[in-house]
Amino acid sequence: MGVVAGERRFAAPPERVFALLTDPDVVASAMPAVRSHSVIDADHWHAKVKPPLPFAPSLTIRFEVLDRRPPEHAALHAHGGGADVTSTFDLSADGEGTLMHWRSEIKLSGLLSRGLEGVAERQAELTLDAVERAL
Repeated sequence: MGVVAGERRFAAPPERVFALLTDPDVVASAMPAVRSHSVIDADHWHAKVKPPLPFAPSLTIRFEVLDRRPPEHAALHAHGGGADVTSTFDLSADGEGTLMHWRSEIKLSGLLSRGLEGVAERQAELTLDAVERAL
């Protein structure tokens, strides 16, 4: 599919933003199709997802924190149900807040590639909105 990237400012220190970006509860709450999630450990969790497509089966998406360097960098990987997404974010102090640069590499196949190509960037924004609400 490709790459989406962007920048966002948060009115909180990098340590707080980092903690939320790697919090399974925050990440899962940002995904509208998630029905439930379970945490295995700090770096691994699963989410049950019901795609918004007629007759689509529920899918399990597995999340893994690949690289954790608080409070400035993390890489996460999500895969399952035809989705393979690797996301990175870099945080830096910006006055009283945080400047974040993010990037996601997305590969979709099967059922997901037929209906959700345009959703990736919007999903990234929803995740960042959830972080902002949690602050």
